[in-house]
Amino acid sequence: MGILKVIRNTDSGLQYMYNALNYIIYGHTDYDKRYSLNTDIDNAYEQFLLVKRYFYKTSGNSVFHFIVTYNARTTWGDNIEKAGYISRSIASYFSDRFQIVWCIHKKFCSKKYGGCASVYHAHFVMNSVSYIDGKMFSGSYTEIYAFLDYIKNVTGDKFWIVQYGSDRDKHYEVNEYDV
Repeated sequence: MGILKVIRNTDSGLQYMYNALNYIIYGHTDYDKRYSLNTDIDNAYEQFLLVKRYFYKTSGNSVFHFIVTYNARTTWGDNIEKAGYISRSIASYFSDRFQIVWCIHKKFCSKKYGGCASVYHAHFVMNSVSYIDGKMFSGSYTEIYAFLDYIKNVTGDKFWIVQYGSDRDKHYEVNEYDV
């Protein structure tokens, strides 16, 4: 079973966007596994901000931040290439309309129920404003569960769950006992 964790933080505006992007780009990313399909990753904050300013949408929910925690079967155990491939596929769901950056983190394999619970998780930060038409991503339940269905298809695992949270306490990682 995998977990899609949706992080909500609408109070901090552009400061939250800066912090979330900084975490992904310069945080404790394993193997230098940080990516983007449609943004220069080293200038992501400035590029996200340019899109927001162009469409006059610099307030409110600045980014859609989510974490995808893979189970060991999905990534074939400790297979960083498989985790990278799946993460790229997940990011491509939004990349034709929204700027998105992501990174992959590895944690030690924990034994639960006789097997490895989870090895990799990926953080994704997506601009909430579309670079195509300026429409905002609302993150409604309909959108989230359509996205979850896509993740299920990409991973071949039908037992994903959604968790909603806030990162005000800066605990980005999902506890391995939750998987």
